[in-house]
Amino acid sequence: MKLRRSVAVLVAACGFSLASIAGAAAQVATPSTTPVALSHVLRGEEQLSLQQLLDIASHKVRGTYPNATLMLADGASPTGSTRNMDEVTDWRLIYNTNDAGSPVKSLELYATLEGEISHPVLRDQPWGGTVSIPNQVGISPDLAYSILMDAGHNDPYQYVSLVKPLIANPHLQYHFSNIRGGCDGYAVNVDDYAVNPIC
Repeated sequence: MKLRRSVAVLVAACGFSLASIAGAAAQVATPSTTPVALSHVLRGEEQLSLQQLLDIASHKVRGTYPNATLMLADGASPTGSTRNMDEVTDWRLIYNTNDAGSPVKSLELYATLEGEISHPVLRDQPWGGTVSIPNQVGISPDLAYSILMDAGHNDPYQYVSLVKPLIANPHLQYHFSNIRGGCDGYAVNVDDYAVNPIC
């Protein structure tokens, strides 16, 4: 497929370079949200899936922090609440670096399913409250929303998060909400498809 081939070539050609330790402190203080333009590769093509976006972002992050783990993928529809999960295009990706020798303990990327990925926002504290997300997430936001509707919950939502809460016997879940990080919606388990209120 042309899209996958183009993205793979771009990822191989463009290394993910982060600032030096001195520059890292400056980035923590003044985050950059200037996107790295990948959109020219995707113009005229279908948008990326969330899994494809996570694969690309993780490849880039692990070029500098080989032990980095994804802790949260937090998506939004820029046009408001929707029942069409293809409209949840804007994602915040948070990684813990797991690098004891680095002052950078976590980083955030802002990305879109059109292929734009921001420069990283570097943090000197690890992300907490969640368990790391596996490389292969299993199901798409669209399938998770279909499961939610089959359970009788067909409200539109603006925010979709992929998260594994730090609780006893945690499940990887999609959270559907109209308040970012809020308790107003529902969680769909990726493994057993159970549907429950977020809080």
